[in-house]
Amino acid sequence: MIKDFEQFQDMIARLYPELSQTDNTDPTAKKVLSKTVTFQVTDACNLNCTYYYQINKGKRTMKFETAKKLIDLLLTGDRRLNSYIDPQTSPGIILEFIGGEPFLAVALIDEICHYFYTKAIELCHPWATKFCISICSNGVLYFDPAVQRFLNRWRRHMAFSITIDGNRQLHDSCRIFPDGSPSYDLAVAGAKDWIAKGNYMGSKITIAPENLTYVYDAIVHMVDLGYTDINANVVYEKGWTKKHAAAFYQQLKKVADYWIDHDLFLTHYLALFNDTFFKPLEEDYLDNWCGGTGAMLAVDPDGYLYPCIRYMESSLGTKVKPLRIGHVDTGIAQTDCDRKCVDCLNAVNRRTQSTDECFYCPIAAGCSWCSAYNYQENGTADSRCTYICDMHKARSLANVYAWNSWYQKHNTDQWFPMNCPKDQALEIINQTEYEKLTKLSTEVRNNVIKA
Repeated sequence: MIKDFEQFQDMIARLYPELSQTDNTDPTAKKVLSKTVTFQVTDACNLNCTYYYQINKGKRTMKFETAKKLIDLLLTGDRRLNSYIDPQTSPGIILEFIGGEPFLAVALIDEICHYFYTKAIELCHPWATKFCISICSNGVLYFDPAVQRFLNRWRRHMAFSITIDGNRQLHDSCRIFPDGSPSYDLAVAGAKDWIAKGNYMGSKITIAPENLTYVYDAIVHMVDLGYTDINANVVYEKGWTKKHAAAFYQQLKKVADYWIDHDLFLTHYLALFNDTFFKPLEEDYLDNWCGGTGAMLAVDPDGYLYPCIRYMESSLGTKVKPLRIGHVDTGIAQTDCDRKCVDCLNAVNRRTQSTDECFYCPIAAGCSWCSAYNYQENGTADSRCTYICDMHKARSLANVYAWNSWYQKHNTDQWFPMNCPKDQALEIINQTEYEKLTKLSTEVRNNVIKA
């Protein structure tokens, strides 16, 4: 499994190995090499995507003074900000800018980045040399002169991506303008230009019930466009059925055949195939998949602070109360209520939020969740939503097929076990397909034993 692009925190670990060491004098300290601070510079968007989690879009735009106050608090650690994020436990920082569509406020983003950089240098702050600017755009405004100036100015610190949901049909089935017109051509033109200039372009295919039948075509199209690092995931929201899971398996099986026929396991990374997932997790493995329980911080256009953007009103809508933990004017966790909220989030782990069925699941590894969506659906981040359960099972079965077929083709000494229970597998695939998978897995395992 190839993954060429180096994540920011991995780069920090490589360049500054001494920073990876945890302070043994403080056993409670959690060292995260880079934490993300998200600025929602606007909640306005120029598209009207059919599946997007931000269901309560508006017209607000953050004032520079609001962002400046948060940066001052971050760099000084004042008003309890150092209890949430500081350079001792987080040697690197990611400044993430989102909307709506973030480039609707590109001048503001540029001003924020300039202030952070100059202020960090002025204070001789460690983050002056260990920061990353992260932006994911829909690409509609990519060729705007102001956007081009911004990207050129900060590209050496930039992690930038344009969301392309695979091929034209898949992308335009969901990512449309308010009048219903498509956005694919604009997004692809921007991505191609960025790549042609020698820059890395991240990718993310979001799979929803509406576009499930396009998954194979979409992923192949991403390869044709020149992507070698393809991230994809199914949405967490309710709406998935066992019929969807069965279709997902068939789509992934076709992708696996394509990957194997073209030997792409040697040259490409696809997040849907992972040879370390789909097995039980040790009982002492308690890490959260999601960082929305204390590993991130977000600020909305009005200056309110949240554990991540998904706890904002723009994401939750009007029926669920936003989960705020402070404000740029007063700091973080200043009231008893906010402190208790932060303490509760810090106490959430895989065991506390999981039922026994989830915690002891034989394919628990790689099963993801969104803590803020848990809050939205269940009223607490400490209770996992499991709407993607059948989709995870389908993905596990497809990985049995993909990896064992690959190992068999190349006669390796590796084997991918079939950990999905038979009764659960048969809810997604038929008896004949199940027998084919188990036979393939057994043959590969026996060859490994013989070797």
